[in-house]
This record gives sequence, C-alpha cells and structure tokens, in this order.
Amino acid sequence: MISVNQLCKSFGATKAVDHLTLNFDSGITGLVGHNGAGKSTLLRLIAGIYHGEGGTVTVNGISADDPMAKKEVFFLSDDPYAPSVANLEGVLALYQGLFDMDEKEYWRIVRTFGLPEHKGIGTFSKGMRRQTFVAVALSMRASHLLLDEAFDGLDPLVVESIKGEIIEAAVKGKTIVISSHNITALQNLVDRFVILSKGKIAKEDETVDMGTEFIKLQAAFTRPVSESDIAALGFEVVSFRKVGSVTHFVLLAGKDAEEKIRSTFENAFLESVALDTEEIVRLEMLLAKKRGGESHD
Repeated sequence: MISVNQLCKSFGATKAVDHLTLNFDSGITGLVGHNGAGKSTLLRLIAGIYHGEGGTVTVNGISADDPMAKKEVFFLSDDPYAPSVANLEGVLALYQGLFDMDEKEYWRIVRTFGLPEHKGIGTFSKGMRRQTFVAVALSMRASHLLLDEAFDGLDPLVVESIKGEIIEAAVKGKTIVISSHNITALQNLVDRFVILSKGKIAKEDETVDMGTEFIKLQAAFTRPVSESDIAALGFEVVSFRKVGSVTHFVLLAGKDAEEKIRSTFENAFLESVALDTEEIVRLEMLLAKKRGGESHD
C-alpha cells in the first residue's frame, strides 16, 4: 500500500500539494483534475523524485525515501527518455540497467503491441512510442506503478491495447495509479477515481458509487428560466445550458428536486437523464473548480 499523510509541496508561493492524505491499495486508481491540480507533483512525491515540505509518504509501511521502498515503485513520466536511435533491445538494455525488469514480460508485451523490433524509437509514432514505455513500466517487478498521462493524445485502438495490458498487470496484484486528462480512456478500466483540485482531494469514489450526488435534468419551460431561477429554489446548480428550446442542467442532489421544479414552473416538461462515468467525473472537476480554483503541477 502507498500511504500519503498530510503531504505538502510548494513551488514558490504556489501550493501544488496541500496537506493531502490518501491511500492507494491494490487495483487501478484514476487520478484526474484540471491542469495544475497537483497530479504530476503527487506522483513525483510518491516516487521520491520530489521531496515534500511536510507530511509523509510510505510504501508498504516504509518511508518513500528508503531504497527498499524505491524498489517497489516505478514512475513513468509523461515524456520518458530513451535515445532516439535506440531500438526495442536498446530501450530494454537502458531500463534493465537501472531497474529490476522482467525481460520475458517486456518482449511479450511489445510483441502483443506489434511494435517493430529493429527500428529506432525516433521513427515511432507517438502511439508506438507510448506503447514502448508502457511495456517498460508493466515489465517492472515493482509492485506499485505510477503512470503519468498514459493515454495523452493516443488514438482509441492504441488506448484499448494499453488498457488490456494494464488490466492484466492489476489482476496479477500490482497497484497502479494513472493520471490522465483522457477521462474516456479511464472508463471501464479504473476501480476508483480520485479527483484533485488545488492540491487537495475534491472527490474520491469507487466507480460503482460515482454520481449519486448529482441529478441531471432536461426541461422545456413555458417561460424563460435562468440558472439563478433554479438556484433560488435552494439547489446548487453544477451546470446549466440551453440548446434551442430545451434546458439541460445538473444539480447537487436535493430532496424532491423534480417535484419542486415542476410545481414552481407550471406546465414545464421535465425529465431526468442518466449520467455516464465520463460526465460524472467532469462534473466533479467542474464543481471543484467552482468551489476552489486551481493550482499548478
């Protein structure tokens, strides 16, 4: 288990991580938030690349700064390094010289991805390059893998191939934390989401519990109705937009919301709409931004 307790990290006057307390156990966690929410900083603190100015990070009960803890964590940055002339054998040799890797697993993954074995990675597309380094990460014998922006800018087919290998690694018992702006890619992959805002946790939920605090409605009102009109009924409006004659809005769950809106705005057509995981996470991020603003990674 990775345990973060009251962790702090600042860059100048900016608090990137602000008294953060969080645990990462077995399974896959999606770490999301707007640019500057503190995601990359948190991963680097866990990996021991950055050092906190307060609080603690432990890995399996050992301080993250301890060499024994560092052996159990592998951090894959959003822009990992290897010489552009290096082929897949060269990439393996580089990382195998620095970390404890399973060579057989590395070759199994890169061949599953169908990557060219004799070309320099400088000739690879962005997707192929990312697959190469995901293969490196998933071949580590470390029990905790931190993947920063694992799906950034990748096409859906590449994303699906990477997701399959990540799931297989999790089934084998690894703890995997993935930060990503690509919320769609995290659907049907992670066991829970952690949403950061201004270096703090804005929301933490198992995927099966996501969205229970929101009500999404669409309405055709018989007279003009604004966001402030809905808020005046005592509801916190998370989002509000009009498309033609139909108004779409999301509220924080409140008792008898639909009944109260119907009785206030007579003869309105009103129905509830289901939310998918991607929309729920975006709503959580929007709510966090409304309530507190953002920091810098």
